[in-house]
Formats: sequence, structure tokens, C-alpha cells
Amino acid sequence: MKNQTKLVRRAAVLGAGVMGAQIAAHLVNSGIETVLFELAAKEGDPNTMVKKAIAGLKKLKPSPLGFSQVTKLIIPANYDQHLHLLDDCDLIIEAIGERMDWKKDLYDKIENHIGENAILATNTSGGIVFVASISLTHRAI
Repeated sequence: MKNQTKLVRRAAVLGAGVMGAQIAAHLVNSGIETVLFELAAKEGDPNTMVKKAIAGLKKLKPSPLGFSQVTKLIIPANYDQHLHLLDDCDLIIEAIGERMDWKKDLYDKIENHIGENAILATNTSGGIVFVASISLTHRAI
């Protein structure tokens, strides 16, 4: 197999919990614009929950942010309105709760928005079992 280098210009993190938000922080520390997804709020601004997660990154000690201004590279998004933002992502990292039914539902929802050359990764601790249990029509790396 030939060694290939993949340039990641834009990434997405699916899940703005503790792990997902901090993964997004590390990506933007590297200068990679990152779309951070979370469930839409039931009332008010649909992005309330993801915006709260982004703001929370500035309060962590030690901070996962190189400097607080890099949060401007994090684009808040929700699954109800912004799946189209995945279309141009070179790297998509799934970091939602460890329930296979949730993950299966999420993968079904995003499947048509994964670019042909995008890398899809999971932060699942039971990754091998999980990957074996899903079916994607797109090529997975």
C-alpha cells in the first residue's frame, strides 16, 4: 500500500459532550476549522447546547485551547439544521454516547453527507464491535 498524506482543511465532530468538545478544541488548535454538532435545543436557539459546550472549553483547567480566540474556528451546528455542513469536511469524528442504537441512528442520518474522500472516525471505546454492526454505502477508511 502506498503511503498517502491527507490534508484536513475542515473537520466535524459529532457530539459536543466532554470528549467531543475537547476533540474540537484540539482540531482548532491546529488551525483546522471545525463544525461541532450537538442535538438541537427544544426551545429557543437550536444551537444553545453546542454554544454552551464551546463556552465551557474556556473554563476548563487546564484548558484544551491553545488560546481562547481559537474558539472562533468552531462552527456551532445541530443535526436538525446543519447536516449539509458535513459535505465539505475532510475528517468527521463521531463522539456521542456509548449506545449503539444512538450511533446507528446517527450514522443513518449522516450517511448521505459524507464526502467520497472523507475520513470517518469514531471515538467509541468498543469501536471494532461498533464498526462491525453498521452498514454504510460509502467507502469507509
